[in-house]
Amino acid sequence: MKNSDQSLDRLLRAAALHRPGVAEEPPFGFTTRVVAGWLSGRDGTGLDARLQVVWFRRALLCALAVMAISVSWSFKTDTAAPNDEMAIASYDVSADLP
Repeated sequence: MKNSDQSLDRLLRAAALHRPGVAEEPPFGFTTRVVAGWLSGRDGTGLDARLQVVWFRRALLCALAVMAISVSWSFKTDTAAPNDEMAIASYDVSADLP
């Protein structure tokens, strides 16, 4: 605990002593190079876009499966005749509705 307190105090003192200066402009073409490197995948994560597409497809398929199951479950009809307890419960529910 004491180490983290000392580290925090040291960081806070360093922040208090820092004099904010004027930020320099980036060199000409820096933004263009960054965007071009990002689009070409040279940043070390070239598979990121393809991985995101794969995960999006899987998530979409799972969502469609859940939706299909819920729709089929909501349209499922009970063909068996209800027993007396179910008829009474159904009557109570429908009688309570306005």
